[in-house]
Amino acid sequence: MGYPADQLARGEEVKLHTRPHWKEGVGPVLWFVVFLAIGAIAVTYTTKLEWDGKLWLILAEVVIVIALLVWLSVIPWIRWRSTHYVITDQRIMWREGLVTRESRHIPLARVNTVSYTQNVWERVFGFGDMNIDSASDDGEINLIDVPKVDKTKALLYQLAEDDRSRRVGDGDGS
Repeated sequence: MGYPADQLARGEEVKLHTRPHWKEGVGPVLWFVVFLAIGAIAVTYTTKLEWDGKLWLILAEVVIVIALLVWLSVIPWIRWRSTHYVITDQRIMWREGLVTRESRHIPLARVNTVSYTQNVWERVFGFGDMNIDSASDDGEINLIDVPKVDKTKALLYQLAEDDRSRRVGDGDGS
């Protein structure tokens, strides 16, 4: 899924569009499978009971399983799928949320420092956390679980340098 074109300035070109590493989607899928299996087993055993109130017990089991599925699986999955890390030839954008949306943008000209951290696990699977500091009141953006974080950092520095060169070229009338 591409980043919405209506969010880009005229002539702005997306250089990287990603979301947090796929490992963020594994937990919700596992929770979904586990609670679906537990719910199915619970309902199966409850239907075999010889008890007048078993219908209410089955209903309670279904409601509890659905609530756990939504809380531990559906909501985290949607949060992961609706988080976007976008780098264009003009700025860095972070956006998350489906119903309530939060967004931060930093122009490349304002990027001061870019750093990232990776533990051993993150190095093996090729992701890390990136911190982008701005030279203005724009603040900073912390991107969590960025895939190929080292290549993303290199791309960011290259684009910032290209942006500086373009601005210097535009400033002297050439």
